Amino acid sequence: MSSEVIFGVVLPIMLFVVAGYIFRKLGKFDPDQSSTLIGYAMKVAIPSMIIVALANEPVADYVPYAAFFGTFLLITFIVFIAALASAKLFRMPWLEGSFFSATCSLSNTCMIALPILAMLMGREGTIYGILGVINLIIGLQVMSLIYDINHGAPGESRILGFFKSLGKEVFQPYFVALIVGVVISLTEWRLPNTLDTTLSLLGATTAPVALFAVGIDLDFGVFRKNLLAICGATVFKLILMPILAWFMCEWVGLGPAATVAVVLCSSVAAAKCEYGVAKQKNIYVEQTAAIVASTTILSFVTLAFVVYQLDQKYPDVFKMNKHFHFNPQHDSGEPKPDPTPATKAAWSQEHLELREESTGELTRFIWT
Repeated sequence: MSSEVIFGVVLPIMLFVVAGYIFRKLGKFDPDQSSTLIGYAMKVAIPSMIIVALANEPVADYVPYAAFFGTFLLITFIVFIAALASAKLFRMPWLEGSFFSATCSLSNTCMIALPILAMLMGREGTIYGILGVINLIIGLQVMSLIYDINHGAPGESRILGFFKSLGKEVFQPYFVALIVGVVISLTEWRLPNTLDTTLSLLGATTAPVALFAVGIDLDFGVFRKNLLAICGATVFKLILMPILAWFMCEWVGLGPAATVAVVLCSSVAAAKCEYGVAKQKNIYVEQTAAIVASTTILSFVTLAFVVYQLDQKYPDVFKMNKHFHFNPQHDSGEPKPDPTPATKAAWSQEHLELREESTGELTRFIWT
């Protein structure tokens, strides 16, 4: 099945990104339009996906996802500390080293991991992706706090600024959708079919739109400078972090679906949102932009290898959600029905024996 996964999962993901890059080169899209697409994904498609996923998931089933969240958060923290120690070894200033470590450990769960997990595992993958986004938000808030501690106004103003920043996140569409979905699940209220279908169709656009926007923003010129920062971040983000995730999941004893989610979230590129924080704080801006762009390009090579290895070990997880795959054998875990008709062929042995028995009975009836 590995070839099916490569051609059915990895290749479409790459083609979405390649299509965005080609259309930008042809002059049909520009970075401003990419921002519009990202805005649509963040404010419409992803919140729709979140509401449907959480509203249709019983609250009692939320518990297993906690193991995924805790494991992924721990992996992110370990990689951050390891990268920070490396930055210290190379005598980087404290703040620059912290922002370098953030690019090495914070994954682009919002624009890459969440759509991929939704494609692979449907509703279950969407919930894993949502928790991955929450992990990213925590990391970004920590980075803002680290900056404020070193450059903010005196005591109370720093704390106030931190909570103001946190308050802005609470009112983001995806966070509001998270609350709405959980409330609907708690009340056990079912979404009307029309609304459920509409939100599901909007959510299904997340993967193509988000990955197409990523392709529009690709810039291969980043490899010409900041080479040392790119190499260091690539080793941590695309090599060491997936390896650590794999062994950590084995050690903790996560189930197949949670393991696939953790490893995939750890294998995607550095978070683009981290560049936004770096630009806002004016710390490590150019290097962060280069790392985000380069790891985005390189991650699609490493991601193919990671997905192949995961499929070898957990083949049952890699059954595309029916919204994204038209092969009936992927739509459910049920066995394929027997393609032969229910009636037996006229020349089958069983049919011939039945005919012989019936003929004999008929002959005896006639002669008696």
